[in-house]
Amino acid sequence: MKHIIKFGAYLLLLASVACASSKDQASPEAIAALDKMISDQQFEIDANWAQPMASQGLNSIANAGLLPFGSTASRIDISGSGGYLRMVGDSVKADLPFFGERRMGGYYNQNKAGIKFEGVPKDLSFSSNKKDSGKTMRFNITEDSESYQVIAQLYPNGNARLTVSSSQRTNIWYQGNLSEYKKKE
Repeated sequence: MKHIIKFGAYLLLLASVACASSKDQASPEAIAALDKMISDQQFEIDANWAQPMASQGLNSIANAGLLPFGSTASRIDISGSGGYLRMVGDSVKADLPFFGERRMGGYYNQNKAGIKFEGVPKDLSFSSNKKDSGKTMRFNITEDSESYQVIAQLYPNGNARLTVSSSQRTNIWYQGNLSEYKKKE
């Protein structure tokens, strides 16, 4: 009977450890580095994945095999495309590939097929995430006749998620790597 109780206690301990939250806690150094990038406003997000809004047109492209290897209609590998969002001082600049549909309004410019903007954002704000040690950046910006609303989730582990809503296109999400921006010479 003693062995059964010990065995039961061991199983209970093992189960509680196995079921414990596996959420990684950020180190104080990583949180400080994120805070410094934000306070200095010197960072860059290199996009690796695009997650466009599902549509029949995008599904047709995926079924035809026209997406990069390992991609689906809802998650497209864009690593190596050079897509980025950069903040330097009070200005933001983005050049992100776009997968989705253009809505009514606006005009098509073959030299600006992706999401491209540059300038001083309006309504820029940073806030702390409630569930983790990350930060949320929000801003609006207009380029030519197109307006963008951008929300970026910035994490101390170097990950980032972007949500881009446009006045002329379907919404799209990006995942990528966050790093301090250093001007390349």
